[in-house]
Amino acid sequence: MDLLRMGIIDEGEGAAEKFGDLFGPDFEVRALDPDCLNERQCADQASPHMLLYVCRDHGEIARERIERIRFLWPRTIVILLMPAVQGEDQIREATYIPAHKVVFKPHSRQRIYSIVENYRSLIIASDGQGRGDILLSCLMELAGGMQPELYVAYNRLTPFILSICELLGCDWRSVQRVFTLFLVLLSNMDDQSAGVLMHGAGSKKGIVRDAYNQLRMLADLLAMSEPTEGMGEGLKYVLKRYDGEGLPDDGVSGSDIPGSSRIVRVLLDYNALLQGGKSGAQALSIMRWHKGWYDAEVLGVLANILGEEGRQYTREVYPLGLTPGMVVAEDVYGEVDGKRVKVISRNEVLSEDAVDYLQRHSDDILDITEPIKIVEDTAEEVTV
Repeated sequence: MDLLRMGIIDEGEGAAEKFGDLFGPDFEVRALDPDCLNERQCADQASPHMLLYVCRDHGEIARERIERIRFLWPRTIVILLMPAVQGEDQIREATYIPAHKVVFKPHSRQRIYSIVENYRSLIIASDGQGRGDILLSCLMELAGGMQPELYVAYNRLTPFILSICELLGCDWRSVQRVFTLFLVLLSNMDDQSAGVLMHGAGSKKGIVRDAYNQLRMLADLLAMSEPTEGMGEGLKYVLKRYDGEGLPDDGVSGSDIPGSSRIVRVLLDYNALLQGGKSGAQALSIMRWHKGWYDAEVLGVLANILGEEGRQYTREVYPLGLTPGMVVAEDVYGEVDGKRVKVISRNEVLSEDAVDYLQRHSDDILDITEPIKIVEDTAEEVTV
């Protein structure tokens, strides 16, 4: 497939060059002057697949320009990047701007890349086979506006689905459909039920069973049509662990569980741990600690995708909890004779003498009152 076309309208933040570098490998990027866009000019050039509009303020001008762009290029996906939100009125005003996606600052590279990658995957799939995927994505956009936690999960996990399926050699569309359907279903539940399913079942078995009944009814409806039959089967097993525990209570376990269900189960629990404040490495370590809960192959692929982030994590230890062999995550400073001095350097391995010195003098000579961050491998035990 040829490079996708990306247009950039920049109201003075120098974004065109930065986005050109970021998206150059996947897009043919060009800067556009919104004041020069007219029907004749737009007719003379191919419409961009995607347009990033960097707005300086929350004014009416951006809304009018985007309305014109959507009229001239109705098939172009428009992503509007706006300044930091200052109040509810600005959020309300943004809902009247006809962009496909409105993003308030901060505009980190990772955040923008993730959003663009989600839409890029939908554009690539937007032949006859992918129209249903676009419809599901639109439903998720609407649901996410009401329940931001679901939308965070959708944006965070969609790139992982693409990468995991590529490495496992399976169809990412089928996994994405099951995942999106599950989140859309959660958006129709009350906050407590959705929260239990997003953060793990715990002991609230009644809520989980009620949710499964809704999953089963939707799965049965999907099974009535041949094109959606596989989606229903995958959706029905999302709540089931790899060892066969959970619903449905039908004796199915291991590789007999649909692959889409196994992948979605891993990603949902990984997201729940991140939402709970764990790092990527801590989340993986906790999931590995639960023997038999997850498909080990899927978990291993996720760890490979995370790379260094998935192999190591940092935690805070007060001086009295230090032991020889620990690796310091960042420079540690203390106060000696009223002056701030560096006591330990980043990546330094603590010796017995260093630990002894820190423990004896942390609160007098050195005045180290804060915990020290250390780096640990995921093989180390993590408190669950």
